[in-house]
Amino acid sequence: MNIIKTYVILFFVAILMTNTLSNSNVLASSVIGASKYVVCSVPCTRKYGEYECWSDCIQKRYNDGGCVNGQCCCKM
Repeated sequence: MNIIKTYVILFFVAILMTNTLSNSNVLASSVIGASKYVVCSVPCTRKYGEYECWSDCIQKRYNDGGCVNGQCCCKM
């Protein structure tokens, strides 16, 4: 009986560790990140990437900018 209790406890610990170590908030982080941005306009490409987007946002007097979900987004 003790060996079954031990296996059950180890099983639950393994499930708990799997849930805590998994990266389940990947989708949520992109949604949360997008909500911080004010204006999204130009699509990001290989030639128009993070730096170009950031530079354009700074020139337009925004505080920051970056590619979010394939779009160049600027924020205050």
